[in-house]
Amino acid sequence: MLEQPRASISRGDARVALISFDSLGDGLIYLMMADNLRANGYKIDCYGNIAYQLRDWLPQLNILPYPAPSAFEAAFEQYDFVIASPPSFLRRSFGETDLQRVRQKWALICQKTPQSWLHDHSAAASPELADQLGGLLSCAGPIRFKTFDQESVVEITLQYMRERMCLERLTKQVSLTPPSALKHRRHPRRIVISPDSAGPEKKNWSPAGFLKLCQTLRDKGYEPHIVVAPNNHARWERLADGRFPTPRFPEIGALAAFLYESGFLVANDSGNGHLASFLGIPTVTLYRKKNPLFHWRPDWAPGVVICPSFTLPKLEGSWRWFITPAMVLRAIENLSSH
Repeated sequence: MLEQPRASISRGDARVALISFDSLGDGLIYLMMADNLRANGYKIDCYGNIAYQLRDWLPQLNILPYPAPSAFEAAFEQYDFVIASPPSFLRRSFGETDLQRVRQKWALICQKTPQSWLHDHSAAASPELADQLGGLLSCAGPIRFKTFDQESVVEITLQYMRERMCLERLTKQVSLTPPSALKHRRHPRRIVISPDSAGPEKKNWSPAGFLKLCQTLRDKGYEPHIVVAPNNHARWERLADGRFPTPRFPEIGALAAFLYESGFLVANDSGNGHLASFLGIPTVTLYRKKNPLFHWRPDWAPGVVICPSFTLPKLEGSWRWFITPAMVLRAIENLSSH
């Protein structure tokens, strides 16, 4: 009979902090990581301003906002071990001396990390702490730690946790506790249209395309709602011109509640697609390259990636001409039939 691992007996004695990067997609990836660490016996605190806005949905986790920048490093002295994907404000402040100091204190991780981030913490750990932390001591470095082909970022992160963190119990489905008044996909014909992203010049389909899509969906009996970041709301309210609802959500928790009760989401390659998928809502992602299996596609719930039927590599932005509302409608109807 194989000897059972001892780690689950002692891991709860060590306090571990997980610091998430500050984008929405990354924030959800790190929530999945934190929940898997918890399920494997680690006493984990998860830090992230985006994650903090979803704290009521994940009562099994202790989710905290980022400490103030001036007190950031000091706030983590209380932990036995820190796994960090430093948020952008911290990365901007890192000089080489800071980096050398921090990488010896924390295990620095990211989807892709520079060589200067790497550090093996196993040599400096006491035998007792090494027993409690297991594979976490050697997890610093890239989450995309080897060559991946068609795997999504969710699948890549699961493999990283299995092979680099040495976790045995893994699942991509995070246990959610939505507010009691909500009902999953209560409005099956409501389709959230998310036409913005963090990289609009490169990632966004045309406004005219999204507006035509909204009309096509309405003609088919669907209820399109245009949802964008607060700083883009006034522009899209003007573009919609009263033809389509443009609800505004001041924070991620309120957006999550709306998405949770919707039937589908259509988005550019953006964080909103990951949030909808995380909540179990089928997604249609509009992607600028002819690669429906690109790594950063949403992958917690069923989804379809729509790529341009044709590309003109020498003509920047031409991909937008080769995605049509009919293609999006067909993808939604295919998702509806499964």
